[in-house]
Amino acid sequence: PTQLSPTLGRVHVGLGAMGRLSVAHTNSVAFLLSLCLGAVVVVEGVGVTGQATGAGSRNGRLPRSSASMSPDIGAAAGRPAPRSAGGGGGSAAEDEAVAWLVAHKPAGDNSSMEFLRAHAKEAIVSREAFPWAASVPLEMFQDWVLPYTHFDERPENWRSTFTDQLSPLLKKDMSLQQAATAVQQGIWKAFGEPAIVFKSNQTPQVLSPSDVFAKRHGSCTGLSIFLVDGLRSCGIPARVVGTAEWNRPEKGNHNWVEVWFDGRWNFIDAAPGPATWNEAWFVDVAHQAIEHGLNGIYTPIKWQPKQADALYPVTWRTPTLQLPAIELTAAYQASHRSEPPASQQRMLFGFGTSQVLFFALA
Repeated sequence: PTQLSPTLGRVHVGLGAMGRLSVAHTNSVAFLLSLCLGAVVVVEGVGVTGQATGAGSRNGRLPRSSASMSPDIGAAAGRPAPRSAGGGGGSAAEDEAVAWLVAHKPAGDNSSMEFLRAHAKEAIVSREAFPWAASVPLEMFQDWVLPYTHFDERPENWRSTFTDQLSPLLKKDMSLQQAATAVQQGIWKAFGEPAIVFKSNQTPQVLSPSDVFAKRHGSCTGLSIFLVDGLRSCGIPARVVGTAEWNRPEKGNHNWVEVWFDGRWNFIDAAPGPATWNEAWFVDVAHQAIEHGLNGIYTPIKWQPKQADALYPVTWRTPTLQLPAIELTAAYQASHRSEPPASQQRMLFGFGTSQVLFFALA
């Protein structure tokens, strides 16, 4: 794996078509450069321009970006604040991403143009540097990587804070699935101690990434948002999926995560601990979901409401908030399997006179 050295300074780097970037305190910059240049990059506390980085970075922190009307989360995470987008335009890809955010920004989101450009810049840097991200189709990137909110959580500058800490988990030769697995397994301890843990009944008190950083815990919704944001920061298409109420006597709601790889969406529970793609405790109860109502399974798509064919009932608000959504109930009904999960599979070997037959419970 690429070995990275921590940096404490502000570094000015040129990344070809990505243009000239101003990057603050980034393990991820060294990682991104190593992907682009095929070399290990070690940067110390003075930028390559020879300019001293100032007192703000000597203690591992940098001044907060003025890029947003919305909160930065670097301090809450114990990390430097997200990198400022600056005042001018960027590459053609960055400008296109900004235009998309402006055109699709949900009603009620008052984030500034500078805030939108900061998100667009970070998303394009990851898309052009991480090999798996570069393979994601543009429409998939726009729908499931570029947006920075899911439900009604606060818009925040989370992208660079996640990338800085998650990049050391990744290797340049990873597939999209391998990168997603590395993030899913490592994100809970990537921001120091205490590790982030699951705690029930925390919605909506703990919803945005800064809430999770501050409390060091979250319930299913907060941790799903947290994991999806972490995945998106690394250029991985991801979305929150859930139900407002299970179709079972004890009711209850749940949200989890889907990630795009191998040409389809794959689900995983957003909770610390061992996990396997497309296996979870809720598979059987999801089979009992009922379409077109409170007991359905949906993914919110408030950034692309024209794609919606349903509404996601956000029951933690009074009155219930109805968000544009894509209904996924039928997909989860069809994915139900009565066989044991892969972790309990067993392989039977049948030997014939002219062939060997392998029987497996899949």
